[in-house]
Amino acid sequence: MTRVKMVEDNNPSAIVIGRGNDRVAINFKPNQLGQLQTGLLSSILIELGDIEVEIRRSKKALETRSKSLNHRLNELGKSKKNGEKSKPVQAHWDYSSLFGPNMWSRIFPDLKDRKFQSPIRIYTEQAEYEPILTRYPLIFDTVDDCCQTLENTGHTFQVSGTGHTYITGGPVLDEFQFLQFHMHWGANEHEGSEHVIDDVRSVAELHIVTWNTTQFSTPQEAAISDQFDGLLVFAVLFNVVPIDNPTLEQLIELLPQIAHKGQKITLDSNVVSLRNFMPKNMEDYYTYSGSLTTPMCYESVRWVIYRERMNISRKQLNQLRKLRHTCASDKAVNGCIKKNFRPLMPINGRRIFRSFR
Repeated sequence: MTRVKMVEDNNPSAIVIGRGNDRVAINFKPNQLGQLQTGLLSSILIELGDIEVEIRRSKKALETRSKSLNHRLNELGKSKKNGEKSKPVQAHWDYSSLFGPNMWSRIFPDLKDRKFQSPIRIYTEQAEYEPILTRYPLIFDTVDDCCQTLENTGHTFQVSGTGHTYITGGPVLDEFQFLQFHMHWGANEHEGSEHVIDDVRSVAELHIVTWNTTQFSTPQEAAISDQFDGLLVFAVLFNVVPIDNPTLEQLIELLPQIAHKGQKITLDSNVVSLRNFMPKNMEDYYTYSGSLTTPMCYESVRWVIYRERMNISRKQLNQLRKLRHTCASDKAVNGCIKKNFRPLMPINGRRIFRSFR
């Protein structure tokens, strides 16, 4: 049986195979910069009895590699000296089987420790009626031109903007500012909404996101608060109907301009009005403490889910499903956002309130 022995006394970078006249010795010689620093060897010496064979690395290649390495080390040293920090890059996620909701806790391990997630299943009879919510009705009003941009995020469309927002009453204790609204839908008429009310899952769900300007300086700070006080999100559920919803149609007609991920357009004044995406009855709603429904799923949200539903046609739903999660330069064939909703999460003892009897 062939024996392998590391020679440690005279040369720590050598391997001896066999013994006597059958011995084969292999010697590794580090380069001038140091083997541990670069991972490169200048030569390998193989001894076969009385015969020695040496394999050397080209000096030209070594010099080129060494210069490149030194340049990178110098740049790294400069960046550390100047206090530069590399920007964190969020791992890829989507709604597929490989990177979808069932895999998010593996992609983002911090999610395993979060116990008060959204969306949830709500039963009207089990939700607690809270008289204070009726005594102080929830009011949500905005200026006409608060919707200023429309973009494809790769997960949904998103309408963003700024402008005065007046939100008071109900569970609202601080001042909140409109940030954006987006939508979730499914691949068919039996799915789409994220929240489920009385065992009925709607075909789509709109989220109007506002952030707490009283306690936080930026929307980013509010989103990561994990204290259920950073964001106030209003959810509107949709029923499917045969006839187009004219209010939605103004937005649907613009979607071909942002068909691919990353595409973004500026909205003309009053083309998309936030008021048109709210139900007529804004006094009846459910409310609870939860999370964002997309990574990193921070538990920073107070949810308001309107009881009244709005309408969307089959044709308009199909237009949503034509949005793509791929960039225009990507030639992928199956790039459409067929569904983009998160499955239901455990309630874990949370209290759910309603403003109506």
